[in-house]
Amino acid sequence: MAIRLNNLGVKSWSPRLSSAGRFLEKMVGGMTIVDRIEPAAVSAAPEFSSRLSPVRLRFLGNREDYWWLMIRGGLLQMITLGIYRFWLFTDMRRFLWASTAVDDETLEYTGTGLELLIGFLLAIGILVPIYALLFVASLELGILSRFSGVVAVAVLAGFGQYALYRARRYRLTRTVFRGLRFHQTGSAVRYAVRAMLWWIATVLTLGLASPWATANLERYKMRNTFYGSLGGSFAGSGGRLFLRGLLIWLLIVGPFVAGIVAAIVTVDWPGVERTFEQLQYYERAINALRDNESISRGVRLLAGGILSSSIFAIVLYPAYEAIAMRWWLGGLRLGGAAVASDLPMRRYYFAYLRYLLYVVAFSIAYFAVAIALVAIAYFALRDSIDFASPPFTPGASGPGAILGAISGIVVYAIYILGVSTIYQVVVKMRLWQVAIESILISSIAVLDHVQADAATSSAVGEGLADALGAGAI
Repeated sequence: MAIRLNNLGVKSWSPRLSSAGRFLEKMVGGMTIVDRIEPAAVSAAPEFSSRLSPVRLRFLGNREDYWWLMIRGGLLQMITLGIYRFWLFTDMRRFLWASTAVDDETLEYTGTGLELLIGFLLAIGILVPIYALLFVASLELGILSRFSGVVAVAVLAGFGQYALYRARRYRLTRTVFRGLRFHQTGSAVRYAVRAMLWWIATVLTLGLASPWATANLERYKMRNTFYGSLGGSFAGSGGRLFLRGLLIWLLIVGPFVAGIVAAIVTVDWPGVERTFEQLQYYERAINALRDNESISRGVRLLAGGILSSSIFAIVLYPAYEAIAMRWWLGGLRLGGAAVASDLPMRRYYFAYLRYLLYVVAFSIAYFAVAIALVAIAYFALRDSIDFASPPFTPGASGPGAILGAISGIVVYAIYILGVSTIYQVVVKMRLWQVAIESILISSIAVLDHVQADAATSSAVGEGLADALGAGAI
C-alpha cells in the first residue's frame, strides 16, 4: 500500500492490483467486491486497462462545519419565518457535494436558493387550482363526490411521483464533475404512471412486490441518466433485494397477519350475528358486544400482532435501509464504470442510536432551560402582575393569552428546528458519509473521455416535491 498526497492536500492510500484481496474488508459468498463487479463492465473499455484498479470514494467534510451550517440555517429560518430554508438546502447540497471526492476530484453543486424559491412559488401556483378542483369534487355532486377521497389520493400521489422525477432532473443538471454536468431525460409522466402501478401491486401484495418495483423504477431513472454524453444503467435485481430483505418482511408482516387471522378465528361470529338480530338498534348491539369474551380476546390478539409488527418495523428499519442502500449502490453503472459497495449495516444502527441519544439529551436540556426561564419570569413579575385574574386565568382571552399562545408556538418551533438540525447532522450527513466511503468504482477511466452534452432543467419539479412534502437533499 502506498501513501501519497493528492491535489486536495489530503493523504490517501493507493492499493496495488496485486494486493486487492487485502484492502477489501468484506467477502460475500466467497467473492470480494472486485469479483462481484460485472466482467462486462470491466471489459467495456480495454483501452483503459492501466486504470482497472477500483477507486474508493472519500468523504472530506468536517462535521463541526456542518453543525455550524445547520445551526446558522435554523436561526435564519426562524428570523425569516422559514423562507431561508431554500438557501439552507442549497448550502447543505454544496457542502455534501464538495465533500465527496471521486479519484481525488470533488463534485460541485451549482444550484441557487433563489431558483428553489421561484420553483416553490410556481409549484404553489400549480397546486392551488388542483386543490380547488379536488375540494369542488368533494361536494355533493352525485357519484363523483363518493369517490372524491380516492381520486384526491391518487391524483396527489401521482403528482408527487411526477415531482420527484422532475426534482431529480433539476439536481442532476446542477451537479458538475470535472467541468461536465449530469442530466436526465425521459418522461416524468411515464415515470409517475409506472410508479403508481407498482404502488398498487405493492399494496395488494403487502409489500412483497416492493423490491421489483424499486428495481424497475431505478432502471428507468438510470437509463435516462447521463454524465455528459455517457449514459447510465442499473444492474440491480429485484429478486436479489427480495431475498436479502425476506426475513425482515416476515418479521414485520408476519405478526400483523397472524394477529388478524387469530382474531378472525377467535371471535364467535355466530354469536355476534345473533346479538345484532336480537338487539335491533346498532348502538345497543355494540354496547352488548363490549362484554363479549371472544371479541375481547380477538381484539387483544389483533393489538398484539400490530404492536409486535410495529416494534419489529422500528428495530429493523435501519437494517433494511442499509440493505437497500448497499443493493442500490451495487447496481449503479455509468458507461463502462461499475459501482460496488461494502457498506456495513452496523454504521446505520450507530447513526440512529446516536441520534436517539442526542435527541434525549437535547430535550432534557431544552425543557429544563424553558422551565427555568418561565420560573424566573414568574418570580420577577409576580409582585406587579396578578396571575389569578384575566387574561392569565384558564379560558381567558386578551393580549396576555395571545402572547402566551405565541410563546408556546415559538417554543415548539425552536424545539422542532433543534431536533431537525440534529437529524440532518447525526443521521443524514453521517449516512451520506458512510455510503460514500463504502463505494468502489471500477474502470473509472471511461470518465476521462466524456464529451459535454448541454442540458438544463427548471426548479419547478423541486418546488412541487417540496410543496407536496416529498423534497429531499
